Amino acid sequence: MHWNAILSHGAGYGLVMSLLFTAALLAGFAVSKDFLLGDYPPAIQERYGRPRSARGRKVAVWVGALFWGAVFLPLLTVALLDLRASLGGGDLGFWQAAACAATAFATMSLYDLVVLDWLVIAGLRPSLMVLPGTEGMKEYRDLRFHAVEALKGSPLILVVGLVAGGLTMLTEAIN
Repeated sequence: MHWNAILSHGAGYGLVMSLLFTAALLAGFAVSKDFLLGDYPPAIQERYGRPRSARGRKVAVWVGALFWGAVFLPLLTVALLDLRASLGGGDLGFWQAAACAATAFATMSLYDLVVLDWLVIAGLRPSLMVLPGTEGMKEYRDLRFHAVEALKGSPLILVVGLVAGGLTMLTEAIN
């Protein structure tokens, strides 16, 4: 296997996905500050003191559907097709597709943790992402909270890789 090409494709496309994910989040926050209410530390949610608004729920659904359906899946497909072309155009097979997809998702997850959660939310705390009434709370700087939440989501890296590998193998078997 050409692991260098596989991992670099996954990381490169994962970075592009991360930047588009950032744009989607900024758009979501611009429309409704509480659209990611459940992703804040419990103390911040408690002080905010109200459930996610109807507008926040709609924005969460739209941002999620548009990003995962119109950005992530198509870009992952392009990443796998581009990888196949760079490796000479033959079948990718399960493991190469799984490794590329898992690397792309892992890159996104790491970017989300380090750049968005730690640097932006915990460090810079732009007013766009601070819930009204929670300004200045020390819990925004809780790096451990964000790391634990990222670890809880890390099994999805394996799931994305396995699903992408399986779908690639199935598609190649049909063709």
